[in-house]
Amino acid sequence: MSEDLREKNKQAAEKQKVASAKNEKKEEIKSEIYSANADDLRKKLSNKNAEYVFKLNKYLMDDGFKEEEAKEAIDKLLPEIVDNQIKGIPANQLYGPVTQRAKDIVHPVKKPKKTPFWASWIDTSLLFFALFGLLYGIVALTSKKADPNNQTGIVTLVVLSAMWGVLLTWFNNQMKLPKDKRPGWGITIGYLLVGLVFMFVFLAAMTVVPATINPALNAIGYFIAAAVAYGVRFVFRRTMGIHDRSVF
Repeated sequence: MSEDLREKNKQAAEKQKVASAKNEKKEEIKSEIYSANADDLRKKLSNKNAEYVFKLNKYLMDDGFKEEEAKEAIDKLLPEIVDNQIKGIPANQLYGPVTQRAKDIVHPVKKPKKTPFWASWIDTSLLFFALFGLLYGIVALTSKKADPNNQTGIVTLVVLSAMWGVLLTWFNNQMKLPKDKRPGWGITIGYLLVGLVFMFVFLAAMTVVPATINPALNAIGYFIAAAVAYGVRFVFRRTMGIHDRSVF
């Protein structure tokens, strides 16, 4: 029984050794391919792939590429073509029709620029400033008496907008992550609740801040502030190239 087990372990070890040697050989060949001269790689192309490359060169030149530009573009593809050729994958299967590949080379699709956190935060904060400014203006317009607690001052508006900007920007960024990298809903809700608690504490603290530090505007003043904030946000988004959809 023990001899059978030793024999099985020996056979398994031999298989693993062979598999490891094959993988090393594959990596060695791949390294040689990607470091090889483009002209040498062209000589290794199969008839089918050579025809694909010939047609691709023709389409590129028909689309306005110079001969050197077409060659340079195709040379960049050769290592991948030869590597997949060894695996039995021809170029037309790897890249699709020649016309489509030529189109992709002539008109490459630019990857959308990732917006940094600080820019998203400012963008979202300006949006909240405009919304809160509009809300504060409506409150001031409909209120007969001034708020003695002074929670609707300009400092409150600025800080509250910045807080909501941070909180919502963080939440949106988490939702954009792949599902396996997102924090659990318990953690996400926990962060949101902590953020809301900070906001309520801030609002409570602002009730004791004198009006000289946190002056309140009249309705027209808040409406103007809201319009200015929205205009600044519009310019900021265009300047920074922000195309993400707003939270609202």
